[in-house]
Amino acid sequence: MKQMRLMSLLFLIIVFLLSIPANAKSILDEEHALNIMVSQIQKDKLYDSWTSMDCLSFITEEITKKYFDFAIHEKHGGACPGDPDTTPIVDRFRVNRSTHKIQWLEPAEGEYLPYSAVLKVKREKKELLHNHRGE
Repeated sequence: MKQMRLMSLLFLIIVFLLSIPANAKSILDEEHALNIMVSQIQKDKLYDSWTSMDCLSFITEEITKKYFDFAIHEKHGGACPGDPDTTPIVDRFRVNRSTHKIQWLEPAEGEYLPYSAVLKVKREKKELLHNHRGE
């Protein structure tokens, strides 16, 4: 009888483990969330037109069960141009713990949008500056 219960329990555990999708994403911790965001920014060369990653700092602003909010600040001083007494915010991002998706805080409306929105805004701004200089 005891062996039967043990076998049943083992069977239930195996069924449970097999029901978890193999590609299920793990719940992020703060360090991994920051790495996902920084890697994406580097991949997309989001700030390469005006600064280096060495001249940016990444600050965790909020941690919840669902997400991490990060602010990116300019670093000033040393090899980084600007007033060393200031650290202006460049952008804010949110990384979802379960989906690993990145959202961008659109500053004018104050709402989080898909990461692709920041790419679109930066591209449009770059085109606008290019066209303005060409006139």
